[in-house]
Amino acid sequence: MPDPITFSATGPGDFLSAPSLPLPTAKLIEGQPLGLDHAYFTRPEAKLKVGIWRSSAYTEWYDSYPCDEFMVVLEGEVTVENDSFSATYGPGSAFLIPKGFQGYWRQPVAMLKYYAIIE
Repeated sequence: MPDPITFSATGPGDFLSAPSLPLPTAKLIEGQPLGLDHAYFTRPEAKLKVGIWRSSAYTEWYDSYPCDEFMVVLEGEVTVENDSFSATYGPGSAFLIPKGFQGYWRQPVAMLKYYAIIE
């Protein structure tokens, strides 16, 4: 029987101070996202991944967001927008980007978030 998983706002071990790596993006508009991703839990048969993510500032465009992703911002901020929607999320904000969303991810500062992804 599996045990509950505790998430730390600083990630596992030296997550916050570990060297940053280039992160994948959709269509990169500005900046170069450097950071780290740690999956606390995965369930491949359900296409589920839950973890913590950090990244430097950048902007990207999504023709079609590749998954349903629920996020909780721990530090920093992001503005998600397209022609019909615009919202800025900061520390303590929780939001979901649905699969297929078309628009911008504008992250003007470094960000740290929890996420849950279902592909």
